Amino acid sequence: MRKRSEWLPLAVVFASVYFFSMNGLGAMPALAVNFLLKNNAGLTPTQMAYFQAVTLLAWVVKPLWGILSDFFPIFGSRRKSYLVLTSLFAGGAWLVLSSLTIYTVPTLLLLITLIYMAYAFQDVVTDGLMVETGQPLNMTGQFQSIQWTAVYAAMILTALAGGWVADLARGGKISYQVIFAITAFCPLLTAAIVILLVREPTMPHPEVTAGHDLKDIFRHPGIWILAFFLFLWNFSPSFGAPFFYYAVDTLKFSGTFLGILQAVAGAGALAGSISYGIFFADFPIRRFLRIAVILGVLATLSYFVYFAHPIIARPTVMKGLALGMNFFLGIASSVIFLTLLNLAAKVSPRYAGGTVFALLMSFYNLGQMGSQALGGFLFPMIGLRPLILVSAVFSLFVLVLIPYLPLKPETSIVSNS
Repeated sequence: MRKRSEWLPLAVVFASVYFFSMNGLGAMPALAVNFLLKNNAGLTPTQMAYFQAVTLLAWVVKPLWGILSDFFPIFGSRRKSYLVLTSLFAGGAWLVLSSLTIYTVPTLLLLITLIYMAYAFQDVVTDGLMVETGQPLNMTGQFQSIQWTAVYAAMILTALAGGWVADLARGGKISYQVIFAITAFCPLLTAAIVILLVREPTMPHPEVTAGHDLKDIFRHPGIWILAFFLFLWNFSPSFGAPFFYYAVDTLKFSGTFLGILQAVAGAGALAGSISYGIFFADFPIRRFLRIAVILGVLATLSYFVYFAHPIIARPTVMKGLALGMNFFLGIASSVIFLTLLNLAAKVSPRYAGGTVFALLMSFYNLGQMGSQALGGFLFPMIGLRPLILVSAVFSLFVLVLIPYLPLKPETSIVSNS
């Protein structure tokens, strides 16, 4: 078991990596890129949905990164070396984007997908380190909370800055090159923090232990049930890209206000992450997930408020509702997401944690990728409002698998020792 002096620096690393990740400050250009694709490249909602789906491929192949880090250490290091290399690669790719003078869709798709792959690799390695450190201390839930509290704190800053930057870019007051160059600083800073704080013990033959762990874990059907559950959880058709167009063209939401909405959702997510281990520790996971599914359906259906003409006619009321909804949706989404992450971390083997945790989360991301593609496919045929309804109905299918998850009946969301 690690001493406090050993895992505390790692907790700082977990927070730092996630703070500067693609889920945190690394996502600052996301809204600006959406406007670049919409206004400069002329992508339709369906085309943008497909674009976003392709970039998610980086997160679907996460098991590959887990295999590399678990079975092919560099100078005896399975975590630190890969964290540094992936951070430097992401920073270099952002700098390449910043050096371009013309942005075509194929170029953006290629480079952004490569950047996402670097971040996904970094995410896998960090999670492998989290599993190895957290399981002996029974602290996987706490480490997940540290990671995602850092993400949600960064999300607030990113959303505010991202919306403001997107409007500046649309108005020609700042170039996309400058935005990408600033973003390159995030992974480069991550590399420096990892070099300074991570002290990974050298293992003579880590691939032997990892291989034994993998052979044992993959014999359990519960792992595959959990993998399919995580896939199905995210597979409801996404209406994100079509709603972005609707929000900009019909509701007249500016980039700044869209950024504020994301910041409010981040504030709600931050509150949910902090309270995760405090208020929900006594809830059995299965019961909690059933409640979460119903809440998710209601949250999806709540988007119909944006089509009510009396509300659309009152922009102040509509924006107030949007702010309130995003805050509560942020709370719910973060608590549910942390529950799923902790569930995956608890069943991952210690020394092959990078591979198994990545495999489980790749099913989660594959569901999200399929969600984007399916939403883009259905939107031209049925329209936005029916798509929202279909998405809500799809969310109910996951209820079938909850009784078969690999958990003991008394297992709670967080287990403290």
